[in-house]
Amino acid sequence: MNIHKLEILMRIAKLKKVSDVARAMGIKQPTVSFHMKSLEEQYGVQLFEFRAGQTLLTEAGIALLHYASTMTALSKEAERVLQEYREVGKGTLTIGASYVPGTYVLPGHISAFTEAYPGINIKLLIKPAPMIRQLLLEHQVDVGFISSQPFDDPQLHLEPIAEDQLVVVYAAGHPFAEKQSLDAAAILQQPFIFHGENSTTRQLTEQWAAYHQTSLQYQMELDSLEAIKRTLLNGRAISFMSIQAVREEVHNGLLAYASLPAPKQERYMYAAYHKERWLSKGLQQFLNQVLAGE
Repeated sequence: MNIHKLEILMRIAKLKKVSDVARAMGIKQPTVSFHMKSLEEQYGVQLFEFRAGQTLLTEAGIALLHYASTMTALSKEAERVLQEYREVGKGTLTIGASYVPGTYVLPGHISAFTEAYPGINIKLLIKPAPMIRQLLLEHQVDVGFISSQPFDDPQLHLEPIAEDQLVVVYAAGHPFAEKQSLDAAAILQQPFIFHGENSTTRQLTEQWAAYHQTSLQYQMELDSLEAIKRTLLNGRAISFMSIQAVREEVHNGLLAYASLPAPKQERYMYAAYHKERWLSKGLQQFLNQVLAGE
């Protein structure tokens, strides 16, 4: 299988113009067309069609695209692994993380790791937890760090790192700060800031409200943890957040939090990698460092 041809198919799916694909890959347009025709001849089926000035994938092309993504990712993984054998202590480690571990847990570990292994480059992608799981399944990242409710996936190896407690967060000057504990009725009376729809915190928030057979008082929806915290500082609203995300502001007396009334929303931080992925020495070392909390 010619990986170069599959890369062309993937870029056609994204850019939809042969000229744009040629420009992006640094090759001539006739070369792109040649490989497209060669790919169709190899499989004996039409993979591309031309409509309204665009080059699109046929139904067969879309089916091949799924496998092309996985095969090119595996090819790059094999190249990375073999590079580590050629050049000890060198290579690239691609990490995917959901917002809480990616923003508040991993940066310290990455800094310490790059000091110890300066020849290994780190790439960190921060996306919602469902997207990180998909990237793991597609071999697009070497390892993922996810805040999530307990889950199981037959293709992924999961290692719990720590409990990621969800708490009620508000400004240090909010009336809630004077209370010893909060009940659901009090929370439901406050203007509420929702997380983005794709976040696990949003899912847990909606589950909590459904348990109490009511709705929280919608004030706004923000897709950034930092934006939510800054908005809490400047208003009377509340939100549910990971305790990991607010430790600094609580320590500095800017925000406060209380335990979330029943039902308890069980959530953990997991290290995850594909069961078929070969663990390089660099990846093993990084995982050991995070799991040990060093």
